[in-house]
Amino acid sequence: MRDYKKHLTLLPHKWQVIGLVVCAVTYVCEIILNTVLKQYVGEDWLQIIEEMLVILYCPFLLVACLSQEAVEDEYVTTVRYRALTISVMILIVSSGMAEFFGWRFHRYTIFWTAPIMKGQGDGFLLYNYPVVDHLMGILGYFRYAANLELLYIVLLKVLKRVGGGNVYSSLLLPNRYKKTGWWLLGVTLVLVPVTILINKYVNVLCWYGKMLWVVKLYLWVCMLLPLVAYTGVFMVCLSREQQEDEFIRHIRVRLLVVFVIAYALLSCLENLNVAGRYLYTALAQPTFEENHGYYVYSAISGQLLFWLRWIPGVSVVYALVLKYVLWKNTKESSIE
Repeated sequence: MRDYKKHLTLLPHKWQVIGLVVCAVTYVCEIILNTVLKQYVGEDWLQIIEEMLVILYCPFLLVACLSQEAVEDEYVTTVRYRALTISVMILIVSSGMAEFFGWRFHRYTIFWTAPIMKGQGDGFLLYNYPVVDHLMGILGYFRYAANLELLYIVLLKVLKRVGGGNVYSSLLLPNRYKKTGWWLLGVTLVLVPVTILINKYVNVLCWYGKMLWVVKLYLWVCMLLPLVAYTGVFMVCLSREQQEDEFIRHIRVRLLVVFVIAYALLSCLENLNVAGRYLYTALAQPTFEENHGYYVYSAISGQLLFWLRWIPGVSVVYALVLKYVLWKNTKESSIE
């Protein structure tokens, strides 16, 4: 049986110092570039240097997250798990709120109908409230991996100082919420294709001004679907097991670390993909055919990386893997 109580293998503490120093230098360079040197550097070169700074910033920040503290003991490990769990909670909440208006299937549903509803004179739902846009912008800031990595480091330092590592289990929801979460994900899985299929019929009603209450109900369903999905994800991933003990906690946090590292690496690759596309265009100055071919390749890679790190998908895989590991360990324990 695998020893899940074994501590994680982390980089030496000096790598945390190196990572944070490089990140601080790149951040200061970006500030100087956009304030003092902006008037002396051309727009193209400004963008090139910024993309190169992003390429440096993200990997070194990840290295800092995967390095030990100056004193690494059992308490620091517990604090690390707590900071990691809080960061994951913030990631799920911020991603869900950020996709409140920008869920990908909305292009097939809500965005075709909403402009027509605005023409009816009563506006559409929450689009006319500027405070909502500001809130989405703030929450959207935390869905990016680099910002969350920085938040995780800050949480680790703060919780270690204030003694916030002794109540890890209090972060998790009761076990009954897990079943509710799976039901919400099932409802989402049913409603998404249904809303896409009936979209054209709702559009017809909207164009002719008939049964507008049906159209508004449909739009509300479309708007709330991402929140339903992410609420289900939150409950499934962050609820206790039926028999919660220290061994199960160790399994959960180790799997959580693996999935978070994979998510961060995929985010770094996505940043490299975007930066590489711009640098290739700016420095190589390819022909239209060459640029088009590289753009298609980069776009396909970007879409693949997006779906590989899409939070609902990643969370469901994590929950299923956790179930499998717990079942496997229970089976091995009964055999022994």
